[in-house]
Amino acid sequence: MTTAATAPAAPASSREPWTGSPLRVLVATSADPAQDEQLPGDEARVLALAAGAQRLDTLVVRVGAGGGGVRAARRVRSALRAADPDVVLATGRAAAAAAVPAAVLTGHRVVRVRHAHEDPLPGWLERRCTVVTPASSSGADAAHRLAGALAEVVARPGAGIDPAQAPPMSLVVPVWREGALVDDLVAALLPQLRADDELILVDDGSPDDTGERVERAAAEHPQVRAVRQPRNAGAAAARNAGVAIARHPRVVFTDAGCHWGASWLDGMRTPFAEPAPPDLVAGAHEVSRRGVLEAAFAVGCYPDPRELRRVGPLTAAWSRCFGRRFDPTRPAGRSIAVTTAAMERVGGWPEEVRAHEDLDLSRAIAEAGLKCVATTDAPLVWDQADARGMARMYVRYGRGDAEATDRQALARDAVRAAAYVVGPLALALGGRTARALVLAGAAVYVAVPVARAGAEERPVATAALVPVVVALRDLAKAWGALRAVLERRGGRRPS
Repeated sequence: MTTAATAPAAPASSREPWTGSPLRVLVATSADPAQDEQLPGDEARVLALAAGAQRLDTLVVRVGAGGGGVRAARRVRSALRAADPDVVLATGRAAAAAAVPAAVLTGHRVVRVRHAHEDPLPGWLERRCTVVTPASSSGADAAHRLAGALAEVVARPGAGIDPAQAPPMSLVVPVWREGALVDDLVAALLPQLRADDELILVDDGSPDDTGERVERAAAEHPQVRAVRQPRNAGAAAARNAGVAIARHPRVVFTDAGCHWGASWLDGMRTPFAEPAPPDLVAGAHEVSRRGVLEAAFAVGCYPDPRELRRVGPLTAAWSRCFGRRFDPTRPAGRSIAVTTAAMERVGGWPEEVRAHEDLDLSRAIAEAGLKCVATTDAPLVWDQADARGMARMYVRYGRGDAEATDRQALARDAVRAAAYVVGPLALALGGRTARALVLAGAAVYVAVPVARAGAEERPVATAALVPVVVALRDLAKAWGALRAVLERRGGRRPS
């Protein structure tokens, strides 16, 4: 559906995305066909594809044949603020020259269609775009592919696709000493299954009644299947055991202790119905905020899924520098879907790693040249542990980095650990310049989490705890990695 820029729809910020909803697109295009016969013809074809895609809800803003300039950028910015779309589509170079400066101010992402006769935009303008080539054909298939490319850029692959048209899924959930949660997770996930889906519960050698509860659930529900491991071998081995009996070539993984939105499974399913389907789908999940401490962990230690769809330049730079952005090639196993073909290609879940096995699997899939995408249309909330439990978790994560020889993560852990040694020494023994640099560096390091705290229920208390939880995370990870390295050098397998 296409509407005029002079009559925008209600602000989209008041509408939460739901699986199957159309993708809201602001189309920036040149205005005067008389100025250039070739460019408007190309742009007109792109505009027709966008308008004809049933998956898209489009709003058109015309920037003028000259494209760039303060007036054109202001026109685009006004439309962005009024309509708040998911993504901006610039149908050509002139339109992109106006759309990018406006989108930088509002945080929206821009997809530029670059035609064969067009030159790149100057410098940073081109870097701020996701560039796609125009389809060689027209019609419903080309429109569907354009919609898929737009949806992927803003982490909504499958948006606008009817879940009934998406493939069946096998859902694998490993459990260990979580018998009390089995009934609840079955009750939560069964309503999300289609008739051709299946739920596979894998008991990882639990010493309590978890195995019996898993088998009872399978006996009571035809769509539930049970696997009991003879001994505790870790989450990776449990997931591989579930994959071994899965009936479908696409498998979704999650964990007990999560809260799944009603559209979670469909949000993981619909990306596989895209014209260019992925090999891995990473669900961008939230974490619980049951009090100010959990809120501080949430803003300080986890990426914000909303920043996948909209992020300002400063936050984007901060996230790249400190590694606190959501990356579909490094997802959490709490919400991940993978094709069995991709798992077979990389040897399945790495059973030799007892922590960070999800990162190892996704990294291997990405390094094999396979396609990984993120989705924000699969709502899930994971319950955090208390402070001691979170510290233990980060120690395990540090061990996982060392066991997997994740050089990027280990380098970041080492730099952070060094900063906690050098910083206090510089404050105690350094001169005025050294102390100023340390304080400025620390302020930059926590700046974005502190800013995020402003949206929490208790912003001041949350912001005050951010440095504490960030230090706990950093030091726990560094300690876990150091212990694993020392134990490996001493000839002992990391415990």
